[in-house]
Amino acid sequence: RNYMEDGRSELVIKYLQGQLDTQDINDFYTWVNENVENKKVFFEIKAVYDACYTNRMQNDMEGSWDRLLKKRKVFYPRKKSRWLQLGNYAAVSFITVCLTSLFLTFNKDEDKIATRYIGGDGLDADVVELPDGTQVCLGSKTVFHYENDYGRKERIVYLEGEAYFEVAKDKDKPFIVKTKEQNIEALGTKFNVTAYASDSLLTTTLLEGAVRLKTENILHQTILKPNQQFIYNRNTHAGDVRNVDAKQFTSWTTGYYYFPEQSLEAILYRLSHVYGVQFTVTSEALNKRTFTGTFYRGQSIKDIMEIVNLSIPIKYRIDDRHITVSEI
Repeated sequence: RNYMEDGRSELVIKYLQGQLDTQDINDFYTWVNENVENKKVFFEIKAVYDACYTNRMQNDMEGSWDRLLKKRKVFYPRKKSRWLQLGNYAAVSFITVCLTSLFLTFNKDEDKIATRYIGGDGLDADVVELPDGTQVCLGSKTVFHYENDYGRKERIVYLEGEAYFEVAKDKDKPFIVKTKEQNIEALGTKFNVTAYASDSLLTTTLLEGAVRLKTENILHQTILKPNQQFIYNRNTHAGDVRNVDAKQFTSWTTGYYYFPEQSLEAILYRLSHVYGVQFTVTSEALNKRTFTGTFYRGQSIKDIMEIVNLSIPIKYRIDDRHITVSEI
C-alpha cells in the first residue's frame, strides 16, 4: 500500500491515535522505513496534528517513536531500524554523520590550533570524534576547535555556537569547554551547550553526570545535576538554574526540534539559528504566547510558520532572510 499517495495523513493520524489494527501497523512501519522522505512526511503530519490537538493528545515525539520502536520489535523482532534508533532521544548514538556539510580546516598560521570544525546545515548534526573518543555533535553555524596539546594534561575545547557532548571518561585529564564568558568542566558526562556569539543567553543543559561552571561576573561556581539547565544572561550578567527535561534540548542532533509549551519568542529565537533568519515580532503580547509541537529540520521556514499559525494566529511576511510576525 502506498501511503504517500493514498490517505497518508489519515493513516498517520490513526497511528498517532492508536486506531490501526495489526496489519495496518505492519504496513505503516514498512512505509515509514522505506526512505527518508516518508519519515519526513510522518513528522510533518505529526507537527500539524500536535499543533491542532495539543490539549487532547499527550504523546510527544519521544513517546511516539518509543511506541513505534517497541511495537516494531514485537512484529519484526529480527530487523533493526536505523531511523527508529535515531528517533529515540535516550539513544543518541551519533550513527548519522553528515560529512558533506562538515568543514575541517588545518590552520597553518596559528600553530596552537590542531583542527577547527565548522558545523554545516545538514538535516542531521555533524559529528566529530576527538582523539580520546569524546564525541561532539555540532549545531548549525557552529565553530569548534581544540589545540595541539589536547589530552596531555587537560582536554580543552573551544566553542562558539551549539554542541552536544558525550565525554570519554578520564579522571586524570579534565574535559573543559571554553566559551567567551564561561568554562564548563565535565565530570564524565553528557551535556548540551548553546553559546552563539550573537545571543544574549548562554545555556548549558545536563543529561548525565555532572558539570562545573565558572562564569564571568559570577563569583561562585555552579554545579549542575542531571535535568538541570544553567542560563547566563550576557546583558545582565545574571545566572539562573532551572529544572528541565534535558532530552528535549538534544533532539536537534537528529534533526527534530521539540517545543513543549514554549513562548513564541523562545521558539523564534531557536529557529533563527536553525534557518539563519532574523525575526521581528511587532507585539510583546504575541511574543509571550505559548506553543507545543515538533518541527523537522527538512521543513521550510514557511511550512513551520504555517504550523505555528494553526496554534497561534499570526500574520507573517518573509523578505529574504528576514521575517516579520504580527497579530491578526
